[in-house]
Amino acid sequence: MADLKDLHASSLFNVKGQIAVVTGGGTGLGLITAKALAANGMKVYITGRRVEKLKDAEMQDSASGGSIVAIQMDVTDKDSIKAGVKHISEKEKCINFLVNNAGITSVNYGAKGMPKGSIAEVSAAMLDNQSFDDWTSIYKVNVASYYFTSVAFLPLLTAARDHGYSEAGNILNISSISGITKESQNGQFSYNASKAGTISLTEQLAVDFKRPDIEVRVNTLAPGYFPSEMTPIARESDKDKEHFRGPPWSIPFGRAGTPRDYAAAVLNFAVNQYVTGSTLVIDGAWLLAHA
Repeated sequence: MADLKDLHASSLFNVKGQIAVVTGGGTGLGLITAKALAANGMKVYITGRRVEKLKDAEMQDSASGGSIVAIQMDVTDKDSIKAGVKHISEKEKCINFLVNNAGITSVNYGAKGMPKGSIAEVSAAMLDNQSFDDWTSIYKVNVASYYFTSVAFLPLLTAARDHGYSEAGNILNISSISGITKESQNGQFSYNASKAGTISLTEQLAVDFKRPDIEVRVNTLAPGYFPSEMTPIARESDKDKEHFRGPPWSIPFGRAGTPRDYAAAVLNFAVNQYVTGSTLVIDGAWLLAHA
């Protein structure tokens, strides 16, 4: 039986002194992730292409000893990824947590919604609404970059076992509720398909990385409505509950997710050594809307 002290929250979620990397960590959910980890004593390297955003996010938390350090890295460029890995490996012996968070959104039907008219008119409108580049560019960031970043950091992840940790570092891929829904959500087909691809990639990496000489856990977090650059949400007070219960949100709890909600989910993946290949939906609307 475990001692009670081992079951205290302070013990269960103890990541103090560990090293994390968060791609796209300068804004939105990536920055929430980085702050949550730094607040609990981790040194967090955030990566992205916009140097000014990354620099603005840098911090040192004197209370926890955690920090956020900016590194410019383009996750769609293999040479840039290799340079980022080299930079971190020159400063750290290993990393404990890689969060593939960088992502972009796509075009949808727009304000007018689903095209109307004859079958020929609907076909033409949907054909002209998106291009092949719209599909391939979003897949490059939301899926392919997660693959290349994960495999590039694999040596640093597995090195954690060689430096006093009971397990190798683990990977968390950020997908979306859009990767699970069967609706196009106003025609954002390419985005939803890419986020479904993120989940599939996670499951494949989890199986391949379970080898005895690797043993790296790989999981997915599928958030719903959280304030970010991709999902601007201004309403947050209790009086706005009816706003969120109606379309287009349809959230029975009457609110969007909070940084605290998100941080709790991220920390769970960072520390739970018996979870791999899983997808956690964190959305107050999903269960009731799809029961």
